[in-house]
Amino acid sequence: MPDLITVPERTERGGHTPVAVLLYPETDIPNEEKNLHDAKIQLDESRNASAKHTTKMREQIRIFQTQQEAVRKRLMVVVRSDTPEEATTLLKGPMEKLRRVELAKSYVELLKDVDEMKKEARSFLPGRPKEALVPYIKLKELSLSMVELQRDAEGAAPHLVNYVQGATSKLWDDMKRIMADEFEAILRATRWPEVAQPPSREWQDCFEKLLDLQSPEIMSAREPLALLPMTVLAKNFVSQFRYHFFTPKATNQIHRLGEFFFPWFLGTVEKWQDYLREFVGPVLAAHFRGNLLAGNPLYVDPVAAFITALLPVMKEKVDAVALEVSSKPNLLSRFIPELMAFDEKVRSQFDYDGGNPEAGWKGLTWDVLNVYFDNWLDAEKMFVVKRYEEIHSGPDRGQIDFDGAEVGKTKPTYGATKVGDLLHSVTQQYKGLRRFSHKIRFFVEIQSYLLDQYFGVLNDSLSVYLSSITTVGRTLHGISKEEQANLEGIGGLDRLCRMYGSADRIIFVLREWSCDEFFVELWDQLQDRAKDIEAENKVAGDMTLNQVKQHTSRVLGTQAEGSMFDIHIDLYNRFRNKTETKIIEALQHSFPQSFKPYFIKPQWRTVGEELVPDPSTMAITPELDSPLQTIKASMSFLNMALAYSTFRRVWRAAFSNLQTLLFNEVLVKQEFTSLGAARLMADINAIHSVVESSIGFSRGSISIEALGMPKLREGIELLNLPLQADEGKINLKDGYEEIFYSREKAAETLAKLGLNRLSTYEAKLILQHRVEARVSIDD
Repeated sequence: MPDLITVPERTERGGHTPVAVLLYPETDIPNEEKNLHDAKIQLDESRNASAKHTTKMREQIRIFQTQQEAVRKRLMVVVRSDTPEEATTLLKGPMEKLRRVELAKSYVELLKDVDEMKKEARSFLPGRPKEALVPYIKLKELSLSMVELQRDAEGAAPHLVNYVQGATSKLWDDMKRIMADEFEAILRATRWPEVAQPPSREWQDCFEKLLDLQSPEIMSAREPLALLPMTVLAKNFVSQFRYHFFTPKATNQIHRLGEFFFPWFLGTVEKWQDYLREFVGPVLAAHFRGNLLAGNPLYVDPVAAFITALLPVMKEKVDAVALEVSSKPNLLSRFIPELMAFDEKVRSQFDYDGGNPEAGWKGLTWDVLNVYFDNWLDAEKMFVVKRYEEIHSGPDRGQIDFDGAEVGKTKPTYGATKVGDLLHSVTQQYKGLRRFSHKIRFFVEIQSYLLDQYFGVLNDSLSVYLSSITTVGRTLHGISKEEQANLEGIGGLDRLCRMYGSADRIIFVLREWSCDEFFVELWDQLQDRAKDIEAENKVAGDMTLNQVKQHTSRVLGTQAEGSMFDIHIDLYNRFRNKTETKIIEALQHSFPQSFKPYFIKPQWRTVGEELVPDPSTMAITPELDSPLQTIKASMSFLNMALAYSTFRRVWRAAFSNLQTLLFNEVLVKQEFTSLGAARLMADINAIHSVVESSIGFSRGSISIEALGMPKLREGIELLNLPLQADEGKINLKDGYEEIFYSREKAAETLAKLGLNRLSTYEAKLILQHRVEARVSIDD
């Protein structure tokens, strides 16, 4: 039989309840019954555990509800609210205060950490600057992270962020000051810079410690950075600079601009460059050896580092001067070129590139013109326009400068020469600019403007001239008879040559500048910017591609060759061609009037002695004397005023017209005896002699044929066929018969005579006007 025992069971409230358990002797229970018995016991235990858990959960829910009700009642009692929502609303204030208290606690802990990092950093100075950087870098990273977090938090805790930033900056300043003070003490002990002795080991160690301290700042710098030890070395020179150029002394007068402080700066650097290269250079080279900055002259070149340390005080002075003269055009116009010259001197004399070997040092001018470029541009334009008006109103502006060009070249007017010089001075004013948009604006608003203005003056002059030579124009412009007379003959040619020579000089200047390195580079830069962009897109500052094209070249932005002056070269070239045409017309229009007596009065049928005299010994026809004098005067003047090539073109066209007149009005219109034909030959020879004497060439170098009268010459030779000819040559009668015999025979005869320009018809027409030829045929 099994034994019955009682086992105490722990209740939920901590007490015990007796439970009866039957125990069977192990030997008395079969295996199957034993397993069944164990399963029943486990099932009972699971049921009991589930019931107990359910009871426990119900009890916990009841307790929570009781506690929640108690809290609700206490909350309503505390705030005296009728509803829980009202109570919650009233508690927002206290809860916010609690949150702020907790936040303030966090702030205090943060400030405590900041203070500890500051103390830790200072504790390592001045002996161990590298170790001092560890807490400083932590503080710097904390400051940067807080800025980022504040941005995400929409500007929360600005005072705390500002404090940490200020603490970081203050710590850095203190660290630099502590280390700089140590180096300054060493320099004072060596009486620097009064005594320039080789640096001691202590000097070098302190120099290197300053570089170690500045290492993070150097590595992260994006602009030229002054090295701390070089700043300490330059401190005395900065003090001298301030003493001389920031205090009321003779060297600090605004009207002297940079007359004193620019040379002082350059002289100081030049004086100390040998010392710096000998003693400071090795220290810098050793410190940056193997560093990423080992190839940057801004840090390894002691002269460049010294310049960088001096530049802040120079920039301060330059900014102060620029501000004061910005409203004074006269001074501003002088100061900017001085500043550009100073920048270029620093670059060239000391190979200073500001740490940018590709683009070079941008210079102090860059920052000044960022602020005052418009002021300077307006001032320069005002002075250029004023100077141009002085040239335009000058008494010699329209006079031809016969000494202004070498022999054989077109002579300009004094006004054109001065305008060319003015354009050159404008180029020099902006040639040193480094910003592309500034160069283009200067080119467009001053240089291009000046070229347009001068072209307008020339074009107006030509319009007035053309109006003055017409009846209507003379009436409209009120031209007197005296003024009209001045526009005829040499007077008219002089007016036209002034305009032609002026345009020619400007074209010469512009073509020469188109090959100048400055304008070639400017064009190339402009082309690079203009590729693959629309006409209304900006290509230089606020200027669009279309706007710049109107002042430079129509091929801008294409693959075609061009230059900065294409538009104006084409403009002046068309004007010059038009003026050349008017010179030719002036000569041609003068021939009918001046040769009119020669066409009417001479009698070419005069019968003389049986032996016709040699034309070279004959006197010219009296009525030809006046036209010859006119031609001689015109040719002499044009030979002095125009280039050889232009002179030949003008007179070739003029003599072509004269040839037509003489051919039609004399050669094929008058009746000639042998004596008359010989006299005509003498007259043409006289014209030829006038040409040679007027242009100063030896006989044969330039002929009537070269000036466009070959047909007239051949016609007169045919007219002068002799009545009796030597054996093998053609006389008048044979020539007449052969030319009138047939077309083929006429061509053969003309070729035999060497007359290649006359047609058969013209040859017949000429011989018909030879009296002896008709008489012999009639007989």
